[in-house]
Amino acid sequence: MRNLHSKNTVRYYLFIVIILAFFFFSNDFGLIDVQKTAIVMAVGIDREEDSFILTSQIAIPQSSKQGKTTETVQLVSRGKTVAAAFEEINAKTGWYPKLVFCNLIILGSKTAEQNVFDALDYFLRDEYLSDDCLLATCDGLAKDILNVTALVDPSGATAMQKVLSPHAERVGAVLPSTLREFAIGYFSDSRCGFLPIIKTEPQQEKIDGENNSSSQGSPSDKQSGGNGSDAGSGSGSGSSVGSESGSDKSGSGGESGSGGEQKKNDKPVFSAGETALFLDGKRVEKLTREESFAFSAVTNSLRLANYSVPSSDNTCTLIIKQNQPKTKLSVGKNDRVCLKISVVLTAGVSDYSKSQDLMNISDAGDLPRGVLQTAEKKMSAEITRVFDKCRLSGCDLFGIQERLTKYEKEHADRLADTALVGAIVDVEVRFRNVR
Repeated sequence: MRNLHSKNTVRYYLFIVIILAFFFFSNDFGLIDVQKTAIVMAVGIDREEDSFILTSQIAIPQSSKQGKTTETVQLVSRGKTVAAAFEEINAKTGWYPKLVFCNLIILGSKTAEQNVFDALDYFLRDEYLSDDCLLATCDGLAKDILNVTALVDPSGATAMQKVLSPHAERVGAVLPSTLREFAIGYFSDSRCGFLPIIKTEPQQEKIDGENNSSSQGSPSDKQSGGNGSDAGSGSGSGSSVGSESGSDKSGSGGESGSGGEQKKNDKPVFSAGETALFLDGKRVEKLTREESFAFSAVTNSLRLANYSVPSSDNTCTLIIKQNQPKTKLSVGKNDRVCLKISVVLTAGVSDYSKSQDLMNISDAGDLPRGVLQTAEKKMSAEITRVFDKCRLSGCDLFGIQERLTKYEKEHADRLADTALVGAIVDVEVRFRNVR
């Protein structure tokens, strides 16, 4: 018996080598032929009657000898289905679209008016697209958003991904959603979800007296340089008129000239503080920035998030170190659903709108009397407004139906249609000093 196994050992190893060689030579190892493949970085989906209009942001690799970074172009295609629209890219350019590097999908306003999964079904079926692909919507055309050249990055898709980053989620600046998370909400019993609303904002806002100071061209304006402008606007770029005169005197060319500086200042930045609510795949409601932050405090883990509390003579900005949300559901008499939302936030002082004396500055742990109580009332009212919007729109973002199914099975079927509408919500917010 041993001799039989010893004779077949060589055959076993030979068979294993053949199998490994087959897998080795049949795998592309993620390599892409850039001459034949369109590397899709982001997709915008708009609708026009019964057609889908796709705007694909495609990366075009540059030669390393030229010393240039990868450039992007936007290709617009149309089809009765999303798959047909992607196929049109191949017909127009000879490139085959590859979605393995696609990290962002934007839904236009017309697309959000109807069931967005008419379009998203294709991406769920595509085995090469990651389920962690970011999903967002906008108030206008997705094509226009993707065509924007932002200040922080030449590629609009990359700039938007920075706005939707995990860090922005931790500080409560945005409520991002991925394709997997949005699909889970849609196919659940509640059939609801949320998406961030991508918007463009001007890089520089006008300040009172800015035109007068710029026209005078005072030395202080020239010395201020880029201190008053956003990051990435270039050094020594003060106001547009001041920098223009300085450029003329120095005779420097390129971006330091008046035309280049003005063009640079015209580039917008992206924001995604507002949140759209979806029911049955259709957009039905919107949360403001403050309401989105309050919902983050209930559902997410906040770290180093700023929260401003106004008062009669001063505004205090608290820095939230951590939050401890807790949600409990119960069914009372007459089958009335009760939802208790409690949030404990550990916070300290970050800044005041007015100057403080030396003792208060050196001991940042002491809070003025009434600041924490005002913050508790403010956030409690914001959470209540979020729940009221969910109730009126039918979006069960707080998971009432899911909790009924898990913990109150005997009431789940009977209260399925009335649980959210007739629910009693009790919100309790408590801020405690970091010290």
